[in-house]
Amino acid sequence: MLQTLLDAVPRNVGPWIYLVVFAAAASESALFLGLVVPGETVLLLAGVLASRGQGHLIPYMVAAITGAIAGDSIGYELGRHFGPRLRHSALGRRVGEARWVRAEEYLQHRGGRAIFFGRWVAVVRAIVPALAGQARMPYRRFLVWNVAGAVAVGVLHVGLGYLAGQSYASVERYLSIGHWALLAVVVAAAALVYWRHRRSSMAE
Repeated sequence: MLQTLLDAVPRNVGPWIYLVVFAAAASESALFLGLVVPGETVLLLAGVLASRGQGHLIPYMVAAITGAIAGDSIGYELGRHFGPRLRHSALGRRVGEARWVRAEEYLQHRGGRAIFFGRWVAVVRAIVPALAGQARMPYRRFLVWNVAGAVAVGVLHVGLGYLAGQSYASVERYLSIGHWALLAVVVAAAALVYWRHRRSSMAE
């Protein structure tokens, strides 16, 4: 898939390429396109383009991060204002009831953290923002996790594409493994912080 996209990009790209990356990152959850085209593919592509001199690394990262934040915010507002009607609309039915249920259970189980961790799970990341809005999660709380997840995903995927350069195919193949590895690190770090905080509180 990446090679096809790379071939479609002209050698001399203009500022419009950053808008394309922004739109792709936003559409993943705002329009549920993440269920069809994995968002990390576009971000990985952006990093590869930067390594080839077709655009610059930091603007690609900024476009990816801001696009992801905007897209999730749109998804949140759609869920907040339309709720069940969105789920039972033609678009919602195309998503599939099983996916809605899985994402709903994920949100109920993890709360606000589902916004962050949901970005690493292909099936739920496009749906969780809408469900958070439907559940009336406070937007400030949603935004904190939204920004944290967007920064992590934007920097990781665009950075991986940049570092990989022409070896992007190998990165794309093992990217899902990297997701789970990163999740394991994040969970371990969170557990360590919680344990230290609890130990400190008991000592007082």
